[in-house]
Amino acid sequence: MRILSSIGYGFMALVLAGGWAFIYWQSSAVDLSAVEASRNALAELRAIDAGWNQRLVDARLHAGTAQSGPSRYRAIYGQLEVKALRLGDARVGGELVQLKRAFDDKAAQVVRYATARAEARGATEAADADRAALLGTLADAIFDQAWLAPTGPRLDTLARTIDRSFDDALVQAELYRVGLLYYSGFLLAVLAFLAWSLDQRRRQIDRINAQLREANETLEARVKDRTRELSEALVKLKESEAMLIQSEKMASLGQMVAGIAHEVNTPLAYVKASLEAVRRSVPQAGRLAAETERLLALLSADNADEAALAAQFAAVRTLVEELRSKAVLGELDRLLKDGLFGIGQISEVIANLKNFSRLDRSNVADYDLHEGIESSIRIGYAQLQKRVLRREFGNLPHISCSPSQINQVILNLLSNAAQATRDGDGTITVRTGMRDAAHVAVEVADDGHGIPADVLPKIFDPFFTTKAVGKGTGLGLSICHKIVENHGGRLEVHSKPGAGTRFTVVLPVKPPVAPAA
Repeated sequence: MRILSSIGYGFMALVLAGGWAFIYWQSSAVDLSAVEASRNALAELRAIDAGWNQRLVDARLHAGTAQSGPSRYRAIYGQLEVKALRLGDARVGGELVQLKRAFDDKAAQVVRYATARAEARGATEAADADRAALLGTLADAIFDQAWLAPTGPRLDTLARTIDRSFDDALVQAELYRVGLLYYSGFLLAVLAFLAWSLDQRRRQIDRINAQLREANETLEARVKDRTRELSEALVKLKESEAMLIQSEKMASLGQMVAGIAHEVNTPLAYVKASLEAVRRSVPQAGRLAAETERLLALLSADNADEAALAAQFAAVRTLVEELRSKAVLGELDRLLKDGLFGIGQISEVIANLKNFSRLDRSNVADYDLHEGIESSIRIGYAQLQKRVLRREFGNLPHISCSPSQINQVILNLLSNAAQATRDGDGTITVRTGMRDAAHVAVEVADDGHGIPADVLPKIFDPFFTTKAVGKGTGLGLSICHKIVENHGGRLEVHSKPGAGTRFTVVLPVKPPVAPAA
């Protein structure tokens, strides 16, 4: 609109300026030099016409030859025509045509008269009286026609026409001058109005600028306060988000307690059995130590009884042979190794649980996805043990990620797949491979009941769930989606009701930025 308004104002200014220029040009359109030159040319033509008449009289009275001089009158007429036509009056053009015709006729008659007089003179000299009389009569007739040619009246008429045209031009120019005066006054009034309007707009703009400066000063203060409030709200939101993720993680862990118990109970059982066997073998080793201590005491005595020494030596040998025959020492070593191995298994489970449940705000490292998948499978053993679990692992490089967050995503997808399948005949497939040169893909597919088409677009919405009240928070897939996006990847889903669901986690090998906590 502003551009169209500017174009409109510019067009109006151009029209007003063009109108003033046109009126000014019309007020000064009288060509005085053309009028003066036309009058001079008319005077010269009158002189030529008078000269023709004088020569006709002289030729008749003195029997001379009239000289017409047509070339000179044509040159002067040409100058007259050029100057007179500059007056722009059609009447002048018509009179010029009549004048030229009159002068051409008179010039021709002057030439004919000169010819007739010459032939009459020749006949007189030849003593041909009849022919001389006839030619004399013809010459007199031509003389009368030439003498009465309307060149004079035409010159007078053209002069009056030029004078009237000049007078009309003066009157018109005067009218245009008056119009120019009024038009100039109108333009001055318009310019004064525009100047007043611009001044009013300038004053209004100054007032608006003052109000804007005042509003800007108060707005800056309000923006600072609002920015501080938003910053504090953002910090609290991030903390709440982190705690929400942690809460969902711990909720997932609560579902996996049975699996953890199984993972701990198995090595704990043979640690306990090993310690029980060690406890049974310890008394025999204790007796051997006591009998050996008595033997050493007898050997160190000065007056030891040979019989007692021999009997004690035999007892120690008997115990040693008994321990050797039962391989008690080797069994103790094996039991201790088994116990230590079991303790190591328990420590590994506890370490997996601890690493999985940690917030890990900035723990980003090169990570083996297959190791993370296996860790998530061990954590979710309780839910997965009654399903057929297939592993189809490809060759994957280590990726840069937050391991505990990726473990949480995989565990959540495994838990959802377990819940979507039936006990005993459900199948879950975990497949890995390269999506392209810069991305890896982890698929978790099941053959469960699938997701309806009207529900599928909502599964990543926070707090959306199809489970019964108290069975789910509706945050699992939403948090998984956010974690994968923060790693620069994407979480894809394909589902067909009655045929199963496939979730695909696509992650970059080297994310563009560090994954957010």
